[in-house]
Amino acid sequence: MIALTIIFGLTAALITGLVAFWQNIIGWIKKAANKIKEALGLAPEGTRTFITQTAEGLKNRSKYYYKEQVTREWQEVVYTKSVDESEVPAEILAKVRRAPVDTEVSTTEELSLAIGA
Repeated sequence: MIALTIIFGLTAALITGLVAFWQNIIGWIKKAANKIKEALGLAPEGTRTFITQTAEGLKNRSKYYYKEQVTREWQEVVYTKSVDESEVPAEILAKVRRAPVDTEVSTTEELSLAIGA
C-alpha cells in the first residue's frame, strides 16, 4: 500500500514536471513567433523544435518557416535558448545523451502531443 502511494506520488511529480517543461517551451515558441510577426510582418507557416547537447550545455532550438513575400521562397528563422538539464523530460534527455554532441534531436512530435493533450 505504501509502495503504491509512493509510485503514484512519483508519477504525479513526473507528469507535473513534463507539463511545466512543455508549457515553458510553448510560451517561448509563441513569444518568438510574435517577434517574427512584428519584425517581418509575417506569420510563420511552420515550426520545428529541437534540443541539442553542446559544449556549453543543452540548447533548445525552434525553427520557424515562412514564405518570402516577393520570391515566394521558403525562409527559416532559428531561435536558440539554453535549457537546464533538470527541466528536460527523461525520455528526451536519454535521446540527447545517445546522440553525438551538436546533433539536433527533434522534439516536434513530443511538443505536438503535449499541445494536443
